[in-house]
Amino acid sequence: MKNKKKIFAVFICMLLVLTGFGKSYAKGETSSVVNDGVIDLGTSADFPPYEYYEGDKIVGIDVDIMAAISEYLGYEVKFHDMEFNNIIASIESNKLDGGMSGFTVTEERKKSVNFTEPYAKSEQRVLLKKDSEIKTLDDIRGKTIGTQLGTTGDMFARDDFGEENVQAFSKYSDAVLALQNGKLDCIILDDQTAVKFADANADLTLLDAPYAEEDYAIAVNKGNEALLNDFNEAIKALKADGTIDTIIAKYTQSDEEEGKQYSGIIGKIQNNLINGKNYTYLLEGLKTTIIVTIFALIIGLVLGILIAIIRTSAKELDPSLKSAKGFFLKFIDKLAGLFVTIIRGTPTTIQLLILFNVFLVNLDNLRLVAIIAFGLNSAAYMSELFRGGLQAVDKGEKEAARSLGLSYWQTLKKVVLPQGFKFSLPALGNEVITLFKETSISGFIGLVDLTRGASIIISKTFQAAIPYFAAALIYLVIVLVLEQIFKKLERNYDYA
Repeated sequence: MKNKKKIFAVFICMLLVLTGFGKSYAKGETSSVVNDGVIDLGTSADFPPYEYYEGDKIVGIDVDIMAAISEYLGYEVKFHDMEFNNIIASIESNKLDGGMSGFTVTEERKKSVNFTEPYAKSEQRVLLKKDSEIKTLDDIRGKTIGTQLGTTGDMFARDDFGEENVQAFSKYSDAVLALQNGKLDCIILDDQTAVKFADANADLTLLDAPYAEEDYAIAVNKGNEALLNDFNEAIKALKADGTIDTIIAKYTQSDEEEGKQYSGIIGKIQNNLINGKNYTYLLEGLKTTIIVTIFALIIGLVLGILIAIIRTSAKELDPSLKSAKGFFLKFIDKLAGLFVTIIRGTPTTIQLLILFNVFLVNLDNLRLVAIIAFGLNSAAYMSELFRGGLQAVDKGEKEAARSLGLSYWQTLKKVVLPQGFKFSLPALGNEVITLFKETSISGFIGLVDLTRGASIIISKTFQAAIPYFAAALIYLVIVLVLEQIFKKLERNYDYA
């Protein structure tokens, strides 16, 4: 028992070291300075030149403007990278104090958050292939239009051209791939990003006429009017002294110092992965993916085996509800069954977002949130495969063990569990592989995993194919390694 406690303590220490400690976001409703001393803002750092990665830092127009605002007000500000469509939800749930990610003010968004005075102007543009039949805005009607989910381009396109003609993507890069593959006729997106995609892809161009004009503003939690007022004061001052105009000009003027671009497949690999050491985003993402997978796997194994034992024992012992022990076993059996039903009956993405925005709203550590989410999800599936393995053990062997004087729990420990694990091993390997691949949705809460690393590269190069293929290749190699590990385990178990 002491050894088990030591092992558990070591596991907890490792988890805290690898993930760091969480932080609480207590909100002050009448003060612009939140209780933790930091203004936390959500952003989607795949939207250059407003927010994107340089090395491991988020940079861009919005970041520099907020730096000027924080200096003016004397606040400390921290950006949290996440999916664009999740930012306002995180502000509403008090996970964030606000958001700055090229937000256009709309009546629909104003129901959820407050907006500052506009700090920049932009346009919605139409991106299409050079050989497209679309020549004017009127030609878009009846065509298949790509957008990014939750953006004003998405809202406007649905209103103007109908829901049935609009396909919304989580990222513009996915929409661009669909456009290049002929699945879309055009994409509606923000001006600067549209220009970058057109410049980086020889087969794409822009419609001359802008689709719509709009203003960008900062989204602020409705419970913090003081912060809204302070932001407005700073924006007015920075507009008046020309600071904001200088920042925008810095990022929107033509760049004469871009690195040399190469052609051909090898050249594209050089442009996307080697230049600027972009491959490091994949390596860092892989590190995060492996950490999340390992610790989620530990949680899944421990909880999965425990639930399987509870449900199997409740069925085999069929305890009486009249005794306290019997009632307790029946109760936790029903509770475990409900847990498995809920987890298996809901998508993993929804589970991750609910934990992030509701149950773990005060936990700032994204790795820990992901570990808990994937660990609980994996536990539900593992419990069922282990339960099947336990039930596959021959009834005669159980009876033989009992006839030798072993108690039910001794029989379970020495006879049933070892064989049940052996029977579960092939399915367990499949679950581990599934868990490893499922972590690719971690980007929804802003965790930079392997898939998110590919997205960051795309936001820098505006070419999607090579980064996605590189990420897919890494996933494939890891899966092949896992397959070999489990095949060896099966062989060794058979020999034993």
